[in-house]
Amino acid sequence: MKQSHIASIALLVCLLIVVMIALGSDAPGSGDEPILVVGDSMNVLVVDARSLSDLTAAGIPAPEELQIPKGIKRYDVVTFNHTALSREIRDGLSLSIHGTAYRAKQHGMGFEQIDDGIDTSEGAITGVEGSDILLTTGENALVGSITFGNETFWIIPVEPRARAEQSVSPLHIIYRSEDVLCPAGPPAPID
Repeated sequence: MKQSHIASIALLVCLLIVVMIALGSDAPGSGDEPILVVGDSMNVLVVDARSLSDLTAAGIPAPEELQIPKGIKRYDVVTFNHTALSREIRDGLSLSIHGTAYRAKQHGMGFEQIDDGIDTSEGAITGVEGSDILLTTGENALVGSITFGNETFWIIPVEPRARAEQSVSPLHIIYRSEDVLCPAGPPAPID
């Protein structure tokens, strides 16, 4: 084979690799941006974490103490300004899913007569058929799920109680249903 053909093939291979890398960086969950942004009061600390060493590298203190459920293979670490978030939920919550902006309309679930500082709301993403949002907020915690098409995003606090009580804004993780490893084997029968 002539040397010019080898050089042309090498150049073509290099160009293909560059294109694949560029296309891969725009894919959802590629680590460029958080998969989900909830309101304007969310602070993203780590995007696309896959291990405790990713958290250590990002400066998260004592990541081994965090209560991250086993089987979650990828997640973002975030904090919230809970006072501002509660206000945003009441006024109409902004969301960003895979970099696209949306608006959510929610309403309380009728537990307001119990003054325990915990509020639960449900709703949907405006203009997105089949979407569903369920959020429970407390003084320093947010637990919830957002369903968007065939994807469900989960938001959970991960700091142990003693550590969370000493923090103004405890750590939470956000992950997608597809980022959960399923145990091998057949499903267990339900009686």
